[in-house]
Amino acid sequence: MPYVLVPLTGGRPIPLDKAIVFFGRGQECDVVLTASRKISRKHCCVAQIDDRYVVRDLGSMNGVRVNGKLIPQEAGLSLGDELCIGDQLFRVEAVGVKPKSPRNPPAVDPHMISGDIPVILPDEAEDFAVEVTGARHIPLAQPVDDDEDWDVEEIDDDDVIDD
Repeated sequence: MPYVLVPLTGGRPIPLDKAIVFFGRGQECDVVLTASRKISRKHCCVAQIDDRYVVRDLGSMNGVRVNGKLIPQEAGLSLGDELCIGDQLFRVEAVGVKPKSPRNPPAVDPHMISGDIPVILPDEAEDFAVEVTGARHIPLAQPVDDDEDWDVEEIDDDDVIDD
């Protein structure tokens, strides 16, 4: 039975009509989600394997949750499950079947709310690593006071060294 993801904030259902459906902000994804900055460029995918559906996190910064629980890498999806991609909530429904009773969205954990803008790292090879460079902070020079008197010394052409 084909599934759809119904946005809990309203909007058109998203059919899961391919073997693998990719979600993210990137234009190469099957479902482009641009309403939130908490969505990574390639955030996750939903795959149909035989008669079941599986969601897989593709290394996103803000994770994927099923029924409020952060998934480590992948998890199965069932009818009625709530899928949270970044901070976008969806309910898993079957095509043409209404849920028996509307479910309230889960309460938002105040510890999960952040005013920070997530940092998205570019796609890199698996051997990508952040290295400590030992760089030191160099303080900025103090501004020059334009009213200060300067000693100016005149030089002759003989004082210039040509290379």
